[in-house]
Amino acid sequence: MALRRLSSSINNKLPFQPFAHGGSIYHMSSLASQAAQDKEKARATWIKQLNEPLDVVDPEIADIIELEKARQWKGLELIPSENFTSLSVMQAVGSVMTNKYSEGYPGARYYGGNEYIDMAESLCQKRALDAFQLDPAKWGVNVQPLSGSPANFQAYTALLKPHERIMALDLPHGGHLSHGYQTDTKKISAVSIFFETMPYRLNESTGYIDYDQVMYDYEDKINQAVFPGLQGGPHNHTIAGLAVALKQVKTPEYKAYQEQVLSNCSKFAEAYSRRKLMNMESLWQGIDGSRVEKVLESVHIAANKNTVPGDVSAMVPGGIRMGTPALTSRGFLEDDFVKVAEYFDAAVKLALKIKANAKGTKLKDFVAALQSDSQVQSEITKLRHEVEQYAKQFPTVGFEKETMRYRQ
Repeated sequence: MALRRLSSSINNKLPFQPFAHGGSIYHMSSLASQAAQDKEKARATWIKQLNEPLDVVDPEIADIIELEKARQWKGLELIPSENFTSLSVMQAVGSVMTNKYSEGYPGARYYGGNEYIDMAESLCQKRALDAFQLDPAKWGVNVQPLSGSPANFQAYTALLKPHERIMALDLPHGGHLSHGYQTDTKKISAVSIFFETMPYRLNESTGYIDYDQVMYDYEDKINQAVFPGLQGGPHNHTIAGLAVALKQVKTPEYKAYQEQVLSNCSKFAEAYSRRKLMNMESLWQGIDGSRVEKVLESVHIAANKNTVPGDVSAMVPGGIRMGTPALTSRGFLEDDFVKVAEYFDAAVKLALKIKANAKGTKLKDFVAALQSDSQVQSEITKLRHEVEQYAKQFPTVGFEKETMRYRQ
């Protein structure tokens, strides 16, 4: 073997370098051999790792999921846009359907191997029309949008040219951010950047909107806006899960569930009126939605602050948004929501007390008082315990509480 001296600048860049020992120079070929062995071992263990469970591969994320399970079990979920996903839907969403890429639509894909993806999406479309009792000869449906906000933006893209006008409910009057919400000084939603938005408001004396509904044939334009306009390949596992959910909504059990949701909601509202509890517009009682939300969260009741007519800030609005779907899924009935209303009222009274004792008027002053006042913390702890003990009586959805890591 012949060796020659290399300049130090080049030598520093070599992956394997010679070294001097006892006046002789040896090439470290063993390092290259070891690296090759390590690489081969990594290849073999990677295949094994792909089939390892989550708690082995990533115990940190597994632990966070367990903590979230405990939160859902011990708390009261009142956010109306949330619910508990059925086990069957979870199984579909977590299935091998996530492995496939499938740009395009059933029968017209850009990739091969989509025979069963086509079957799942077509079945989902059929079930969507069935759920709303729509004639497939007159109606079309696109099930590929990733969620509600992208679906709205895709519809706007299909129907409008840039800077054409959208009329929608103003956010404090029941509209949505994706309808093009903007303030006098700032465009909040991307929709308001690409289109001109003109919000309208409710008739505040009746709460009604009056308008004529006009239908057009926009199926092709909407499909083009979804793909290839604004999305690539659809999330096939989500479509499979949606198909399962759409099958469930046609069952008598689901109808009974929805009737119970409405009955629970009526009882919840009645409890407010009878006990003179907090109205949706909490500002009327001298407290805003943001402060009430903070206290609710500290006692394991999940609701969300919400704008109402007359608000000037979306971050510190006057309202709280509540709903009954999630707790109804856990088996709560009318009398249970009377109890929930009592817990809610106790939290509002705590919020009023904290606000009165806070050293300033800003939200951060309220949070500081919430966290530092020992008397408040004692009341928070007591109320949280009552909430948890009540919530833990009811079954979980999508997982067995007996298998939970954090049951205490």
